[in-house]
Amino acid sequence: MKASSDTLSKVKLLPLSVKLYAGVYLGMGATLCVLLSYIWSNRLDYSFGYLVPFFALYIIYDRLPKIMAYFSEPPKEGAKSPKIACVFCDLIFGAAMLFGLIGYVFFAWLFYLSQNRGTPAFVITFCFCFISLAMAYFASETNIGGEKKSLVERLRFVSWFIFPCFIWIVAVPTFGAVEEKISLTLLGIVADVVYHFMDFLGYIVMLRGNVYNPESGSVGVADACSGIRSLTACLFAGSFLAAAMLNKLWKKIALVLLSMVFAFFNNILRALFLSFWAYENGADSIGGFVHDAAGYFVLAMTVIGLLIMVAIFQINPVPKEFREPRK
Repeated sequence: MKASSDTLSKVKLLPLSVKLYAGVYLGMGATLCVLLSYIWSNRLDYSFGYLVPFFALYIIYDRLPKIMAYFSEPPKEGAKSPKIACVFCDLIFGAAMLFGLIGYVFFAWLFYLSQNRGTPAFVITFCFCFISLAMAYFASETNIGGEKKSLVERLRFVSWFIFPCFIWIVAVPTFGAVEEKISLTLLGIVADVVYHFMDFLGYIVMLRGNVYNPESGSVGVADACSGIRSLTACLFAGSFLAAAMLNKLWKKIALVLLSMVFAFFNNILRALFLSFWAYENGADSIGGFVHDAAGYFVLAMTVIGLLIMVAIFQINPVPKEFREPRK
């Protein structure tokens, strides 16, 4: 607790530019929450969006000691950066900030005129993500003493903010055409897998498009059964666990990919369960509680699977006495 309070007290020593960038991030984030709250309130599949700002701030708070150490320590000796590489990164992040600001302002104005929360909301969120990452890059230029950091150190600093910057993109629907295309593709896969599995077990069932025709009545595989809704929530859960509990980049990437795999596999199990239930009890029996409980099953099993993988990733095969001390 004392270490945490000491870290917070050192925040006052940060360069003014860093405080300015932090204030802009908080202000733009608050504005984005107001804009996206309508989507989070009216679309159940994106209701987890209310957790995004809290989780993003938690990751920043959790990494605050590393951030303070970065600004307190002098540049590493011998870590010189090629001038052309520095110029290239300055141009890339500068372009990200410039075009991000232009897109943010333009689509915010478009939203104000049209009150359309579809495309403007996604583009504004997309721009905010790149503006935030660019601000992290430019804020990392010097330490408290004004000494310039090397490019490698700066890029490592930027990597600490990938989750707080880009997790917002998961909490907003993509373009309608893109989301519909992904949903239709997943629908076809789910319907095909369920049909062949039931046929293999000897059930008498016909498949016409995305509609089953068992003896008990027709059962349609709706958009919700495609898995795209649970996919976004599971992707959010996997990204947070990766950022909060893992320290290796390959482990973080693996966990995020596994969250999508688990979501897809568990959604197949959900579709199979609902299909068998409808076959035995009638098509009308899968509404209400049964349907919703099966949906929560997907998220719960995915989170459990991810926690197990986190525990596995944290296993160190090297005996404790032979490990090198962390610097």
